[in-house]
Amino acid sequence: MRMIRFGKTGLELSAVGLGGVQFSKISHQQVAVIIARARELGINWIETAYGYHDSEEKIGAAVAGDWSGLHIISKSSGGETEGFLNRVEESKARLRVERFDLYQFHGVDDQEYWRSVHARGGTLAAARELKKQGLIGHLGVTTHNLDLALSMLEADWVESVQLPLSFLNTEVAASGFLDRAQEKRIGVLAMKPFAGGRLESSRLCLHYIYSLPSVLPVVGVEEVWQVEDLVEKAEHPEPLTEADEREMQRIRDDLGRVFCRACRYCEPCPQEISIYQALYFPIYIKQMGLARIIGGGEPSYLVAARTCTDCGQCEERCPFHLEIREGMKQSLALYEELSRS
Repeated sequence: MRMIRFGKTGLELSAVGLGGVQFSKISHQQVAVIIARARELGINWIETAYGYHDSEEKIGAAVAGDWSGLHIISKSSGGETEGFLNRVEESKARLRVERFDLYQFHGVDDQEYWRSVHARGGTLAAARELKKQGLIGHLGVTTHNLDLALSMLEADWVESVQLPLSFLNTEVAASGFLDRAQEKRIGVLAMKPFAGGRLESSRLCLHYIYSLPSVLPVVGVEEVWQVEDLVEKAEHPEPLTEADEREMQRIRDDLGRVFCRACRYCEPCPQEISIYQALYFPIYIKQMGLARIIGGGEPSYLVAARTCTDCGQCEERCPFHLEIREGMKQSLALYEELSRS
């Protein structure tokens, strides 16, 4: 498997890694088979999170303590220090691992959260202590907010940034973020390179990522053939052709109208609708499955979306000029269809 040096961490990581969120949809046995095949083919890292339901437990059971040649990346919310430390310990126990090669603060999407991580005696201090003890190898952060991601590159402790990056959201490449990350030797992980399951062509998705400087894609899988397909594309990336560019633009023109980046610039909504969650409903279904998302009935964020007054304030604020109201209508229509099936 082709290896890429991950920023200043010095980690040599395979050109594609397994994302753990979708492991919550499938059985322990399926996860074990997928991870065994991935290791066989040379994938040497898995990225998951404390909050991904039973993903960590399934990964831990599959690896069964044999982490030789395999790197683990996990993450959890910052929050208060004691809770953070408890989450790290619980993740260690679930994963049956002695240390994390990379640990990330999860979903740092606004300035208040970013400041709280740095507060005196806060979670950054706790994480640095764990790093000093050898329980964490490297520290990073995940975000959906591009403006915030740009400022994160200037923090002296940040060794990685993970953010949504696919050929639907080309603003990342246009912003200068990737060039600055290279200058600072900060590793970049592409979150949702298949746009949360909305994109189907592994060739277009991965070859777009590989056209960018030093970016590693994290891809969630549910079946062995998907692992084999990822490895094939990662081993032999091809330059994008003019026909590829035309096809990607066609898809952008279609899906890009409602593809939410979860930056939350559209909020607060006068009706107190969690807009990004309503728009993410199709992605939640893809990632975590029907039973987990609608097994208990209509999610509260969709119930709230039904109160939309069509005021349009969200669309005026959206930096990506998305058709937010149309996207919420699509989510509601999808729920109606799925609840009848």
